[in-house]
Amino acid sequence: MITVRGGDLTATIDPARGAKICSLLGADGTEWLSQGDPERAAGRGRVFVDAEMRGWDECAPSIVGCRIDGRNVPDHGDLWDREFEVADDTVRAIGDSLGYRFERRIRPTIAGLRLEYRATALERRMPFLWAAHPQFDAPAGTRVEVPASVARVVDVLDPATPTVDWDPLLATIDSVAAGGCRKLYADPGFPVNEARLVRPDGAELGMRWSAACPYLGLWFDAGAYSPVPVIAIEPSTGYFDSLETAVRMDRVPVLDKGDSLAWWVDLEPIGYALRHA
Repeated sequence: MITVRGGDLTATIDPARGAKICSLLGADGTEWLSQGDPERAAGRGRVFVDAEMRGWDECAPSIVGCRIDGRNVPDHGDLWDREFEVADDTVRAIGDSLGYRFERRIRPTIAGLRLEYRATALERRMPFLWAAHPQFDAPAGTRVEVPASVARVVDVLDPATPTVDWDPLLATIDSVAAGGCRKLYADPGFPVNEARLVRPDGAELGMRWSAACPYLGLWFDAGAYSPVPVIAIEPSTGYFDSLETAVRMDRVPVLDKGDSLAWWVDLEPIGYALRHA
C-alpha cells in the first residue's frame, strides 16, 4: 500500500489492485470513499460489479464494454484489475486492449491532493476515454453540487437518452429508489470543470479538473450494484460511457502513436474547517 497526505486528506493506494484509491480520509477521520464489501476480492478476469465495489477506480479506455477497430474493450476498461508498477511517486500500467501506457501521480497540495495523469499511445493511433470512478459513500441526505452553468443533463440509462432540465432533486441520493441507480451527463456542449460532494453533516469534498476533461458524469447507486449507497463524480475525457459511441459522436480525443494526453484532478475537503472552527 502507498499513503499520500496533503492538506486535510490522506489517500491510501493499492498498486496491486488497479492502483485503486482504497481510502480517502479527512483530518477528522471522515472516510469519503465507500468501503463496499472487502470479502468480494477482485482478480484478473473478474466482472467489475462482482468485485468489492469500493474506493476510486480508473476507467479507461472505456466505461462500458465495447469493440473498437476489431478489439474488445472490457467493461470498466482494462486497468481496474491490473497490477501497477511503482516508480518513486508514480504508478503505471499498460492497457492492452488498445495498447497504451497509463500513469498517475498523487501529490500533496496545500488544500488537499492533486492527481496527475498521462496516457500514451504505444502501438497505433487510438481514441482514448478516461473517467474517474470514485464510489463516494453517500448516506441519506448526500447530494452533488454542480456549477450554475449546468442547465441541462442527459439521462444515459434511458434508451432514448433524453436531455432534461437540471433539477437539484436529481443530485440527491435520496431521490433514487432503493435498489435503483441513475447515470447523468452534464450537457456535453458545455464543458464542466468542477463539482462537489455534500454530506448531510455539512462536510463537503470539492473536485476540480483540467480542461482536458470537459465532460462530467454523475453516477448514483442506491443498491443496484453497490452494497451501500454511493455517488460517483466522474470527470471524463470523452462523452458517453461507451468509447465506441464517443468515437461515433466525435467527443473523445484521438492520440497518434507516441503521443500523450495529460490531465489532473484536484481534491479539497471544504467543510472540515467550518465544522471545527
